[in-house]
Amino acid sequence: MNLATGGTANDSAGNAANARSAFDQNSATQWLYGGVTGWLQYDLGHTERVQRYTVTSANDRVPRDPKDWQFQGSTDGSTWTTLDTQSNQVFATRLKMKTYTIANPAAYRYYRLNITANNGDSKFTDLAEMGLFASKPQ
Repeated sequence: MNLATGGTANDSAGNAANARSAFDQNSATQWLYGGVTGWLQYDLGHTERVQRYTVTSANDRVPRDPKDWQFQGSTDGSTWTTLDTQSNQVFATRLKMKTYTIANPAAYRYYRLNITANNGDSKFTDLAEMGLFASKPQ
C-alpha cells in the first residue's frame, strides 16, 4: 500500500507545488529541483511504518537523476533519523522505478529523500515519482 496519498509534500526550496509532482502517482509529471543537492519531503499527517520506498527516474536527462542520498524519517519534521543510504545509483532507462527496502523500519510522520549528489548535471536534479510503502496502515 502506497502511503504517499492525502499528505503534504515539500522540498528544500520550499516549493510545495513542485514537490507534489513527485507524489501524484503520474510519471508524466516530475519534481524538477534547481540544485544538485537538496531534499524532497512528505508529511503523512500521522505516523506510519514505511517498509520500503520507490524512486522513479524522470523522462528527462540522465545526469539529473539522483545518485547519492539518505532516506530519512522524523516525528517532528526537525530531527531526522537515517533509515537507508544509497550511493552510485544509476537508472538504466527513463521512467525506471527502483525499490529500496528499509532494514529497520520505525513509525514516523515525515519522510524525506535527502539527495547529496545527482549523476552529473550542474544545475538540476529531478525524478518522476516517489512512493512510500507499508504492508498495511497502522
